[in-house]
Amino acid sequence: MINPLAAIMAVHMMLDHLGETEAGNLLERAVMEVIRKHMKGMEAGKMGMSTTEVGDLIANYIENMG
Repeated sequence: MINPLAAIMAVHMMLDHLGETEAGNLLERAVMEVIRKHMKGMEAGKMGMSTTEVGDLIANYIENMG
């Protein structure tokens, strides 16, 4: 299992660069919530969930926050 957060945060940087600051901030807040509430660790294989589960949780947070 691979930690997808670096790729997801690259999207945050792209959104910010494109002037989509609100969307980027929403994505960043979702990532922070998932890290705080769901992940056991940041290392691949030690997250406590699969790569897909991490991505799904972030998507769910965005859907519910936005």
